[in-house]
Amino acid sequence: MLFFRPMSISTLILAAGKGTRMKSEKSKVMHEILGHPLVWYPVTIGLSIGPDMIGVIGHGREQVGPYLSSMGIRTAVQDPPLGTGHAVLVARELLVQLNCDDIIIIPGDMPLIRKESVERLIGIYKSSGAEMGILTARLNQPFGYGRIIRDSSGYVTGIVEEIDADDATKAIDEVNTSVYIVNRNFLIDSVGRIRNDNAKGEYYLTDIVKMAARVVGAETMDADEANGINSRDQLAYAGSVMQERINLGHMKEGVSIVAPESTWISPESVIGRDVEIWPNVHIMGKSVIGDNTVIMPGAWVKDSNLGAGCRIGNCAHIEGAAIPGGSVIEPFRRL
Repeated sequence: MLFFRPMSISTLILAAGKGTRMKSEKSKVMHEILGHPLVWYPVTIGLSIGPDMIGVIGHGREQVGPYLSSMGIRTAVQDPPLGTGHAVLVARELLVQLNCDDIIIIPGDMPLIRKESVERLIGIYKSSGAEMGILTARLNQPFGYGRIIRDSSGYVTGIVEEIDADDATKAIDEVNTSVYIVNRNFLIDSVGRIRNDNAKGEYYLTDIVKMAARVVGAETMDADEANGINSRDQLAYAGSVMQERINLGHMKEGVSIVAPESTWISPESVIGRDVEIWPNVHIMGKSVIGDNTVIMPGAWVKDSNLGAGCRIGNCAHIEGAAIPGGSVIEPFRRL
């Protein structure tokens, strides 16, 4: 029988990965999509759930640590990195201090996770009485991902990694996204019981699935949410997916975008109705575009407020400005 329980939730962001394939001196999670570091996207989801958040940092912590601290996030250091279970283990002292019932765990290199999918996971977990919930995805080509094993009742009984899977298991198209919700007390206890007797000698957080009395799974809204970023091509692909999501959302609300494939709009920008956006336009930062404004090709707008009925000329550059309604900005003008 399903039952509901009141609960508060905190978030744990795992941001200690090195990202060797990025071939960069910059921390992997500090590479940007639409003007924000990768880690900003899961952090934003976490902050929408509750203010208490912990970040696990490691490689590049001199970059990631101050960034997370500026957002009010306490951090724990994982050095050396010995797996996801070890990442949670180094944060255990901070987890004990949290005043919450449950912990959402999100990798810092997964910008395509949707808030709606996390909320769905929370809802299924909340109604089930489970100790753990896993966000899963259905992939046409699940190679490389851990496969989700369910029993006849639909509860998750295990996660089998690709290297350990037989042919029947490899045929399963439901995979682990590495996004979880876990009862805090169970997490604090179980993470200390993880062993590293595997080929890599690492501590895998997925091992706690078999320690839980009940584990539920909830599927993402789309398959792209399962994509982590480990290389420059994956970064570019994630950027194009985010671009399409944002542009489509604005078009559904009455914005005309002539060439969505060449238009870039930040996730924090607000755009009114009947705005007309021509090709190769960038609207970045926390910009506000008033109704009936026309932005011509090649314009750059960042952290600016354009009043209603403005006309922005070709290749104009507007940054940190407030433009009165009805203004005409000449081509190539810099404000």
